[in-house]
Parts: sequence; C-alpha cells; structure tokens
Amino acid sequence: MVTAVIKTVPAVDFEEISVHMAEWRTKFLNLAQQGKPIKYQVRNMPTIPKDIKAELVKMNYFDLILELDRGQHFLMPKSD
Repeated sequence: MVTAVIKTVPAVDFEEISVHMAEWRTKFLNLAQQGKPIKYQVRNMPTIPKDIKAELVKMNYFDLILELDRGQHFLMPKSD
C-alpha cells in the first residue's frame, strides 16, 4: 500500500473505524471490500490485521497520514 503524508484532509466523507467498536474487524473488512474511504486514529487502531491489510492492498488503497497529526490516517481507494 502506498503511504503519503498530506497537509490537509481530503474533502471526502470518511467512515471512522476503531477497535473499540462492536464487530470492528467485520466492518473494516466490509468497508475495504466496498472501496469506501476510511479514517482511523493510531491510538484506536494500533495495527491493521494482515487479512484487512491484504484487502486494502488488493483494492489499491492509499494510506494518507496527516502531517500535523501523524496518528490520523485516511485510507482512500485509488480512483480511476
């Protein structure tokens, strides 16, 4: 997965994911399979499970990290 540091958040409606949510693994995987923009905080999602990471790679996601808050990540699928 390609990672980039960004200065501003893209103007997109992101689905937020956290390990503190019920059924977070299923929700995260479903969002990735649907090609939805996803955001998460590293403090709420310290690592992404291998199966979900594989799906993100398969779906050509970019990992965008906010420059002023390196703990904030935005996962966006590559647009054609």
